Amino acid sequence: MSFVITIGRQFGSGGRDVGQIISKTLDIPFYDKELVEMAAQKSNLSHEALKEVDERATNSFLYSLVGGNYSMRGINAPLYYEMPINDKLFIAQSEVIKERAAEGPCVIIGRCADYVLGDIEDIELLNVFIHAPLDFRARRVMEALGLSQSKARDRVNKTDKQRRTYYDYYASRDWGVMSNYDMCLNAKTLGIQGAADIIINCVRDKVEKSKDEIAKKDKK
Repeated sequence: MSFVITIGRQFGSGGRDVGQIISKTLDIPFYDKELVEMAAQKSNLSHEALKEVDERATNSFLYSLVGGNYSMRGINAPLYYEMPINDKLFIAQSEVIKERAAEGPCVIIGRCADYVLGDIEDIELLNVFIHAPLDFRARRVMEALGLSQSKARDRVNKTDKQRRTYYDYYASRDWGVMSNYDMCLNAKTLGIQGAADIIINCVRDKVEKSKDEIAKKDKK
């Protein structure tokens, strides 16, 4: 059984950093922006065009009313080539996410991975959401991007809104709501390393329990 950690995150909270630490410590693959390139190759669509709409829901209100149900049917679905590019990216990324998860343990950042993998029996998920207060996140964005405080706060709020709209639209549930995740961690309180350590210890514990269960079954 493949063990996959999915990480949803508020912008600037350090969710990507947490995922990279987990990947390095557990020696498992890490997927974030790489998924856009993989989706481009799978769908034969422009990488640059897909990058512009990554983690953004379609802005076609009419299409969202009549076509949204096609979002999980694959790149061979009826009307696929008539869909907005946002939906094409979501479908292609979803197929890539399922393929990568089937290959073995990995860390996947964002892109509704918790929802995409939620109904696959042979994959054990640990769905995590990383959050932090606005001031903490704005400060990190200021330092990373060289923005003023006001522009950093605006970037954080705008990106969070995009991610919320994306998740709510494609997953049909509320982004950042505690009940949708196995674990919600405050990066300011715990620190980036501290949050990663909690997830790593949880994964190791689950893996050991799984090994014990398999050993007990083999003895019967």
